[in-house]
Order: sequence, then structure tokens, then C-alpha cells
Amino acid sequence: MKKSVIALGLGTLFLMTGCAQRLGEFTMSSTQNVKNLETTEVTADNHVKGESCIHSVLLIPFGNFQNRIQEAEDNAIMNGRKKGLDGDLLLNTRIYSKSWTFVLYGQDCVIVEGDLVKVKK
Repeated sequence: MKKSVIALGLGTLFLMTGCAQRLGEFTMSSTQNVKNLETTEVTADNHVKGESCIHSVLLIPFGNFQNRIQEAEDNAIMNGRKKGLDGDLLLNTRIYSKSWTFVLYGQDCVIVEGDLVKVKK
């Protein structure tokens, strides 16, 4: 009887696990139209994309779990700069999560897309 109570207690503790993670930190963010913010013009050429991925092997995830949205946004801005765009702010930003698993290997990505613009001073 004592062993079953201990086993039940350990099983309950195992099932009650959880975690928290920081997804990102933003200098500026809004879901509303921002007035009086002067930026360079948004064109189709300004569209950029960045991602931050972690991989899992044998269902065990590996990679940077912290600040994944921020890392994906930083990658989008850097990808725009590699294309020759001069910008420091993403407008019309969209954030996606994409994951897949095949047998014992998988990938989980955060993807950020937006229009790279420069704030006029």
C-alpha cells in the first residue's frame, strides 16, 4: 500500500510539470495605427522575413528557447539590411509559429514578416 501511494505521488508530480519562457522584448509595438510617426515609404521591396528555430531529437528539444520572437525580428531586420535596405523598424508585422515532426526529429520555428522602414528624425 505504501509503495502504491509513493508511486501515485511521484506520478502526480511528473504530470504536474510546466515551464515558462520569455518570447521577446520590443522597443515599440502596437496593434493600432500610430499617428505622427514619420517613416520612409512602405513598398513591396521593403518586405522582409526572419525566423528563429529549435530542433528536437528523440522528442527532446535543443536550441535557444528564450527571446524567440525578438531573435526572429532581429533576423528579419538583418536580412533586410543584407538586401541593401536601410531600416530600423518593422511595420505591418506578422508573427507565425510553424512546427513539424518526422519520426524522431522535429523543428519548431517562430517566423516574423513585415515591412522594413527607417524612422525619420
